[in-house]
Amino acid sequence: MLDFRMLTLLIGLFGSLSVDPRTSVVYRVAQAPRLLEVSTHRTHWAFVLKVGKYKLERGMPLQDSDRFWLMRAELAMVQAKHLKPLSGDAYSAILRARTHYHIIRRHSHCSEVHAYYLETLLAIPDPRLLDFAACDLSFLLRTHRVCHPRLQRLLYRLVIRHGAFLSTRSQEAILGVLWSRACQGTTDLVAEDGLSDIALDDCISDATAIARSLSAALFGFPGHLPNDKPENSIGHLFSVFSSAHALSLRWSSLILFSIFNSSEMLHLNGSHWTSEHAMPQVTSCWQVIFGLATVEKISQELSSALATQPTPTEGILQTTRSLHQLWLTIMRSCLVSRGLACAIATSFLRIASVLADATLFYDCQDLYRIEDSSEGPWTSMQKAFAAQYIAAAVRVQGPLPDVVLTALEAFSSDSKQQHQVLASAVEALAPIDPSLAYTLYIIAQGKETEPSPGVTHTLAMSFARRGALRQAILFLRDGQFSLEKRGILVSAVARGLRANPRTRHPESVFVAIVDELAALYHSHVPPEHFRGHLEQLFVLLAQHGRGSQLFPVVLSIFRRFPGFFQPQFFVRYCRVLVRHRQFATASKLLDTITAVHPKIARSLCILTDRIAVQTKTLRVSKRITPLRGPTSIGLSSRLRRCPYAGPPLERWLQELLRSGRLLAAKHIFASAASTIPSARCTALGNILLHGVSRQPTLRNGRRVRKILALLETLVKNHGFRPDRVTANILIKIMINWRSAFDSSRLRDLFDQLVRGGYPAADYSPLHPPFDTRQAQFPGSSGLSKLPSFVSFEKHSRPLFKMFIKAFYLCNDVEAARRVVGILKVEEYKNTMAKEARQRARTRGRIDCKRNVIPLDATAP
Repeated sequence: MLDFRMLTLLIGLFGSLSVDPRTSVVYRVAQAPRLLEVSTHRTHWAFVLKVGKYKLERGMPLQDSDRFWLMRAELAMVQAKHLKPLSGDAYSAILRARTHYHIIRRHSHCSEVHAYYLETLLAIPDPRLLDFAACDLSFLLRTHRVCHPRLQRLLYRLVIRHGAFLSTRSQEAILGVLWSRACQGTTDLVAEDGLSDIALDDCISDATAIARSLSAALFGFPGHLPNDKPENSIGHLFSVFSSAHALSLRWSSLILFSIFNSSEMLHLNGSHWTSEHAMPQVTSCWQVIFGLATVEKISQELSSALATQPTPTEGILQTTRSLHQLWLTIMRSCLVSRGLACAIATSFLRIASVLADATLFYDCQDLYRIEDSSEGPWTSMQKAFAAQYIAAAVRVQGPLPDVVLTALEAFSSDSKQQHQVLASAVEALAPIDPSLAYTLYIIAQGKETEPSPGVTHTLAMSFARRGALRQAILFLRDGQFSLEKRGILVSAVARGLRANPRTRHPESVFVAIVDELAALYHSHVPPEHFRGHLEQLFVLLAQHGRGSQLFPVVLSIFRRFPGFFQPQFFVRYCRVLVRHRQFATASKLLDTITAVHPKIARSLCILTDRIAVQTKTLRVSKRITPLRGPTSIGLSSRLRRCPYAGPPLERWLQELLRSGRLLAAKHIFASAASTIPSARCTALGNILLHGVSRQPTLRNGRRVRKILALLETLVKNHGFRPDRVTANILIKIMINWRSAFDSSRLRDLFDQLVRGGYPAADYSPLHPPFDTRQAQFPGSSGLSKLPSFVSFEKHSRPLFKMFIKAFYLCNDVEAARRVVGILKVEEYKNTMAKEARQRARTRGRIDCKRNVIPLDATAP
């Protein structure tokens, strides 16, 4: 009999096993991750419901964790059925889940408890569930002073996607809660149409800043409660949610508020910002503010696309002109404060700058009088407006110095303020058009002033993001940035190089980047968040032939912080170095890794040596007599010291022999002979003998003596066992010594081989093909010790072809034709034997299938 605590643990455990282990759940059992390591992920919601039902039947109380998992189980069972329309059982399950939720929502402030329940209700297209979601969300907004961003996103989703399907009661509930939140801590907030009392802080310079300030004041954020409003009268705009206005106007204001704060990008057109009925001034101002803020948000995302490819902007332009007409109506009908008018005009000018629309630019000149801005001390808001005006003028009228200087003189005659405005204009124009921003930068330098490093860094980053790396490097060489900003700019350049790998950049770009990296990280370690960009940049620069120049930087960082680079980076870096034939740098890098990280040094050494041999093999000359030098001395010494005896060993040995590195090849064979099987030792010894036989020498007798001496050394010291391939190598060397082996000696040698076990058609060891007397040749005494098996493809056919060529070179046509006849007979026998083996294998498979005993057959 389980008590209520054990049942609670059982519900929590199987509920935790049913959710995604990567998500964070407030009531997750600590033992669940250990069980997930030994079992596959599956859901157990039905079992959770059974345990909960059993607990209720026994009269045991349900804990908050029990109700949470029962709520998720009910909702998960409804989602699994995908019922459209919603059935009665599914609706009852949702009602049970809602009952559990209503009990735990009062004292649970975790967003996971509320968000999953509301997301499930919004995912099911049913008007009743939408009203449930609106009611429950209104309760959360009324009881939570700081609204979690996840709950805010659910509110925006409900308003934008499902607002048209909500009942009037649900809309009134949401609007009433928002009006109550806006009135908290404020006693003089009433529904009024006057906009002259609305004052803005000096830090609020445009419509986007106003919209963000209103959003933060309504929902709050950590460290700033909603009722702790700033000391200005911007809160009067919340009167749009007052019940004194019509429901349709209040709901449209909430839709605009949700569109701005939502991450969803909607299609914009002018009809969203117009109305057939007269609107209060505060509602019209609210529409202009959030409409402009939304357009600015979209235009900032499209600013980079406008410079690279044609992007349709008709909807944005139409919306902006509709908002402009609406704002002109507000300006004519009432007295608007200077701060609000300046902020709205700044946003209009920014949009005109992004779209480069002359009509909108000239219309915005009437919104704020330039001559009035010179009265009194300049504020940050007025400086921002002046900067946006100059940026829009340059975009519309072109980069003319007279236009810029005239606008500056019209705003203010103070040179210090002009420099500040010009720097702000450069910073505002840089994300839109870096070339025009650079023109303003040159104009600022012509006025004997240097923009601040922050403005210059913004301009350099804009060039780097647009792929103009050459211009970004020019700013990097000036050395006016701090260490952190230089690292950020280098990261942007690295992303530009990686984004366009096929783009050809001038050599000066790579030289400047290498020099900057050497200066940046010569004495300190880069931040860890820059590891990925730095590794990719090093590999990319190495691919452009700068691997050896970067090695001191890599070595400096590695010595100060051995764990900074990932092991995979060294693999990629060494691969690129070897591919570009920079073997000296690769050897130094691997020596450093070996001294610091012995665990990964072995695998990196093997991989690098393998790539080096493969790269060299592709570039070795195809001539019979190879030239010394394709494999460097450093690489041959590395292969010589390597204790590895894996599959690439044959490849390494062949490459060293082909490159003339005989001593390194002999050392590799000597070190590996004691650790490999006898058959592989024979194969490696044959490779070594064959490689030595192909070395260039002026005397054939010397070659024969060297081969025989090497063979004796291999047999005596390394346990080498000669086979038929070894015999063929020795015979080939003897045949090539034509001054010592004429036609008669070749006949004697061929008969001796037949007597040693080689097949010869109708001939036999007692009756050889040429019927010569038995003679002794160097190495012929060991033929009787060779394996008795003779392969036609590996042993006989190569031997016969060597003798046929040798007989023809000696003008012994009769002997050559006799060997050709033997070759044809043996080839026919080999073909017939292969066909017989194939028929036997086929017959054996058929007999095996016929004689298979069924698994369910009973044994006698």
